[in-house]
Amino acid sequence: QVSSLPHPLGVNIGIDLKAGNQRELEKKENEIIQLVQATELNDYIWHIGNESLEEVIISEAMNKKLTIGFAESCTGGLLASRITDISGSSSVFWGSIVSYANQVKEGSLGVKSETLKNHGAVSKETALEMAMGARKNLAVDIAVTTTGIAGPGGGSKEKPVGTIGIGVASKLADSSELYHFKGNRLSLKRTFSEAALMILLEEIRKH
Repeated sequence: QVSSLPHPLGVNIGIDLKAGNQRELEKKENEIIQLVQATELNDYIWHIGNESLEEVIISEAMNKKLTIGFAESCTGGLLASRITDISGSSSVFWGSIVSYANQVKEGSLGVKSETLKNHGAVSKETALEMAMGARKNLAVDIAVTTTGIAGPGGGSKEKPVGTIGIGVASKLADSSELYHFKGNRLSLKRTFSEAALMILLEEIRKH
């Protein structure tokens, strides 16, 4: 049996196998994996297995001896909460700065007042400076940041509710981008965190 479970960032595909013994089950699993990997679908698979996104992040960061940290605005510490739900996270996770107010973005992360004035708190520019400041102040290999509008108020025509800037800073490069999602406040926070963690995993895999 095959189940398709769509979510805002993709689709989880579940496969229910039946076998007479463990050896037969493993044989069937390997056959399905080989079948999928031989198709164009393979380019879009980020993980095969029952492990959560957080578990994969911790495992791959540990294997590469990378340290990670966050600076969070709209997610309010949700990234840190999700990562620290995983046993062993302390070996790679250094911390998170919850910079909800602009004063904290400036004082604790080094975001320029001109950046906030000219581009706003929810922007690629602010997300980028947050990431650079977080990586420096937390002394980590990779820092990921979130700054967005979870609603229900605070949106505009240019930046509607569901807009989020995600920044990444590492020894390889610093970058940021704006994304747009839909949902209520709580579902958006969850989606924001999912997007940021997926971007973190992509960055880990570049190292």
